Amino acid sequence: MADKERISGSLPSWLPIRTERLELRILTHEDIRKWSRTADDTEVNRYLASAGRTFGIGNPDRVYRQIEEAYRSLSALHLGIFLHGGEEIIGLCSFQRWDARGGKAELGFALSHEYWGKGYATEAAAALADFGFEHLELERIQARCFVKNAASLRVLAKIGMERQHRPEFGFGVKRRDDELGVVVFTLTPEKLKEGQA
Repeated sequence: MADKERISGSLPSWLPIRTERLELRILTHEDIRKWSRTADDTEVNRYLASAGRTFGIGNPDRVYRQIEEAYRSLSALHLGIFLHGGEEIIGLCSFQRWDARGGKAELGFALSHEYWGKGYATEAAAALADFGFEHLELERIQARCFVKNAASLRVLAKIGMERQHRPEFGFGVKRRDDELGVVVFTLTPEKLKEGQA
């Protein structure tokens, strides 16, 4: 079981997360204001909004307060995605529904439309997953994705996530995810390493 208090005290020294091309760092109020304009793009929020995971649409001040509170309580960790040395936010990557006792969290990500198709989402998602296993002491990472969202499905597959095939509830009753056309994926540290090899 992860010690949230110890992890919380160490987070500032572990962040930002740096990859070959990106930095994942703590969001500022200004970052959220800028992202709010990007997140208004229909293509960017098409799958996010429908799943109740809209990052920054609407009132950026309220969204920032929620993100700040989630960071303080470590119920979630939302990071901005930036190009190395850049000040312009190009996306968000997060762990939501972090359950320290159960050793699991849910991975989410979104990118500005102009940065699609460059491998940034895969790079950011893999880096955050690695960070989660190494520093947050996660044992399992989940992700939910619409079956129509081919680009995100590819990202999840590239980092080693496996689709979970779950039985229906009794009497043929479908789960809410199934009704929405959402599939669930799981990643373990071993599968992430296999994908990085």
